[in-house]
Amino acid sequence: MNTMTMVRLFVAVPIPSEIKHVVANWIDELKKELPFRKWVHPDDLHITLQFLGDTPSEDVSQITKALQELSTASSPLSLRIDSLGYFGRSTQPSVLWAGVGGNVKGLQSLHNQVSSILAPLGYKPEERAYHPHLTLARNYAATTPFNRERLNHFAVPTFINGDLLTWKTSTITLYRSHLNKQPMYEVMYSSIGS
Repeated sequence: MNTMTMVRLFVAVPIPSEIKHVVANWIDELKKELPFRKWVHPDDLHITLQFLGDTPSEDVSQITKALQELSTASSPLSLRIDSLGYFGRSTQPSVLWAGVGGNVKGLQSLHNQVSSILAPLGYKPEERAYHPHLTLARNYAATTPFNRERLNHFAVPTFINGDLLTWKTSTITLYRSHLNKQPMYEVMYSSIGS
């Protein structure tokens, strides 16, 4: 009997290590004030383009080939970290995130291109609107309702010299999720970008 091996995959824009380092320090500050059950490991920070879910391992080469073709046509995006936000109920958010600013139209276009090239392979994009972000934490855990006004008290992190956290990238990465592991994400493919 042939059992198919499944891998949990998603396509994303990776975050440069120097940005991850600054965001990791920001997360340490946020943890002191915002009680969420699970905080993202800094190595796992990324901007999701498309979630693929449980995927037969033999499909990885086709997905990789499609992403390679797309990455040769991609031009660099200038991105930055923006203010905090959340998904879920306003009194008990399911996700705390940092918004992404800069060339958001270019990021939206890249999301659409990824969706288009993977659709013939059977991967349908989510129906909800694309909202680029970096997930920082999951599952608000306090007994008192979440106060969204508190998010305004946390300044967006900057580099030591005070510059905004901006970077340029044309890299597209295919990640595999490993549940109950830190860090959770393993790079399966990454385009050569800046």
